[in-house]
Amino acid sequence: MIDQALVVTTILAVLGSGLIGGAFFAFAAFVLPAFSCLEAPPAIAAMQAIIVAIKGPLFLAVFFGTAALAGVLGLAAPLKWGEPSALSLLIGSLLFLNLPFGVTLLKNLPLNTRLAAAKPDSAEAKRFWEEFRAVWGLWNHVRWIGALGAAASFTMALIEGGAPAPARE
Repeated sequence: MIDQALVVTTILAVLGSGLIGGAFFAFAAFVLPAFSCLEAPPAIAAMQAIIVAIKGPLFLAVFFGTAALAGVLGLAAPLKWGEPSALSLLIGSLLFLNLPFGVTLLKNLPLNTRLAAAKPDSAEAKRFWEEFRAVWGLWNHVRWIGALGAAASFTMALIEGGAPAPARE
């Protein structure tokens, strides 16, 4: 029963990590490049709208839910240390918790908070916008690469672990 729950938890962590990685990749691939085609005030206003929208329940459930799953898998890994999947579970957990989750909280979120308070037409906001795009974009690359690395590690754990034996009654 525990092995089956661990498999389900790992599958959900793969899906969550992939969704988060895809969202962050979308920013890197086309959202931030599109903003560079705009003048600062409308780009700032658009990013401010995204900052509000990202706080919706769907994204937050996937983001924090995946972090919780990664935490559970990280705690389970040492308990399964003799099994081939343990190291991949631990690596996936560390990747997700430190890169997409930790970097978001420590780097991107403070930048978002500062941008959210800016008046898009002000000279100060225009100056900050250039810094924001560069720094936020750099940390965003770290986030999407980390999320996809976590998804790959969790997938590897599933491959290494094989399917659990069915429960016997």
